[in-house]
Amino acid sequence: HRGEVQAGVESQARRAAVAEAREEADQLRTAILRAVSHDLRTPLSGIKASSTSLLADDVESSEDDRRQFVETIDEEADRLDRLVGNLLDMSRIESGALDISTRSVGVDVIISLALASLSSLVDTVSIDLLEQLPPVLADAALLERAIANLVGNAVGHSPPGTPVRIEGAVVGDHVAVRVTDHGP
Repeated sequence: HRGEVQAGVESQARRAAVAEAREEADQLRTAILRAVSHDLRTPLSGIKASSTSLLADDVESSEDDRRQFVETIDEEADRLDRLVGNLLDMSRIESGALDISTRSVGVDVIISLALASLSSLVDTVSIDLLEQLPPVLADAALLERAIANLVGNAVGHSPPGTPVRIEGAVVGDHVAVRVTDHGP
């Protein structure tokens, strides 16, 4: 009987651990969905507000105002495109459908490409590569996307005019890239 009781206790412990892991996964999934829906609604709100202003017959807009509305629509559409691309990439990575192609890439080149993809969002970004960084083994497109996401998030959540800093350094046998902001 001892063996049966012990097996029953172990089985209950296993079921409890599985249930706890499922609960944690559900909580994480809910948190991610909330964050994603907020992140998707923000650019959509900007696009909708600007396009509604452009279409309003009862309000006279100057050429500068109209240009600003169009620029907002363009920037927010780019932001929305990046968010959707990130979601698709995450889905592909989880399903194993995304081919990761690692090769030797220069971190400085990847940072430049990431900043170029963010266009006007990077006016307050400074780059400080503390030393000549060696090439790293990475998937260039995914690394660029990761850095662009970090910088875009930092710029988006920092008070206006507050600098965002990108630093790079060799730490042991790794290259570290740090994005620092002063947002909440």
